Amino acid sequence: MTDAQWYELMQTDPKKGRRALIDQYSNLVYAIVLNKLKNCASREDIEDCVSDVFVEIFRNTEKYTPQSGTLKGYLSTIAKRTAVDAWRKLTYRQNATSYLEEDEGLILIADDDPEETVSGKMQKQRLWDVIKGLGEPDTSIIIRQYFYEQTAKEIGKALSMTADAVQKRSVRARARMKKILEADYGRKGECCEY
Repeated sequence: MTDAQWYELMQTDPKKGRRALIDQYSNLVYAIVLNKLKNCASREDIEDCVSDVFVEIFRNTEKYTPQSGTLKGYLSTIAKRTAVDAWRKLTYRQNATSYLEEDEGLILIADDDPEETVSGKMQKQRLWDVIKGLGEPDTSIIIRQYFYEQTAKEIGKALSMTADAVQKRSVRARARMKKILEADYGRKGECCEY
């Protein structure tokens, strides 16, 4: 079915047009979504994202015309954008979960000295804030490297990067973190004993 034929079918019989689009392009959309989410999503998450792509297309059928480009290109763009949004939500959820686990651990390790406990929690909270402030993918790299003890190769695979790129970004991110923390504490070296 050509793009023009599909467009015409959507005007005359939207139900058949939707079915034709899914039949023709579901494998393409699934491949695009799988490529982006394979390292951070479950099968259900991937299938939900594929469904979201088609829902987005069906909600906005008026935005596509055969003169505006190919239907395959239009679908691919929406699939990529939807998959990136899903990736952001999933990685944010994973980061938030790890933060909660980390915070609960801090409460369980409390010392007898309340002042030291509060000071330690504040330092750890500040460190966490600095890590979150690095921005992606640096935040994910540091979390995976130091909280999950993953190798550069594992991180690269999960974030669709080379191991060398992960290593370089990690070095730069740690240098930025050190500079920020040294500015917070006023003296070199004192902040970075973690």
